[in-house]
Amino acid sequence: MSPSAKLQPRLIDRERSKIEGLHEAGVSARDIALVTECSRDTVARVLRRPSPGTPRHPGPPPALTDREPRRLVREASKGELSVAKLKAELQLSVSVRTIQRTLARVDWLVYTKMVNTLPLKPEDMLARQAWASTMLVRNDAGAVWDSIIFSDEKKWSLDAPDGFQNYWRDLRRPPRHTKRRQAGGGSAMVW
Repeated sequence: MSPSAKLQPRLIDRERSKIEGLHEAGVSARDIALVTECSRDTVARVLRRPSPGTPRHPGPPPALTDREPRRLVREASKGELSVAKLKAELQLSVSVRTIQRTLARVDWLVYTKMVNTLPLKPEDMLARQAWASTMLVRNDAGAVWDSIIFSDEKKWSLDAPDGFQNYWRDLRRPPRHTKRRQAGGGSAMVW
């Protein structure tokens, strides 16, 4: 690097104000560079410096306006619509994946599996507890449990949903449940 190409020290505020003052007085950039002994590029950079009130935002503009993510989160927290249905209902012009990313950034909103439970009434639950307690105190409990084989099993329903229903759950609300069917329709079970 040649000595003339060395980097010059940064301008101090007094030099900046001198350049700006000469410019306001109508002096050309070339004459300002001669008076202040700065390069013309330095003078040009000082004069075209952006105002401090307008920050630069690199990259493309956001896909959603400020209002749309709030509407999106409000509707998704109800847990009734899928992302594709949210997009259609709110008439958003962004992709489904963009909506998923927006919802995933919310701390209290999680995409989770719906709990698959029986539609039991309180009296049904009490009856089940009573049956379990009588089974525990039976004299022939060993013979009953020896005849039962426990194994990993998987059952697929051929005519209805398998129970694998996911939804956007608001952690501030109780979880949603889906009802499990006890009978009807074809199914396949694998041990």
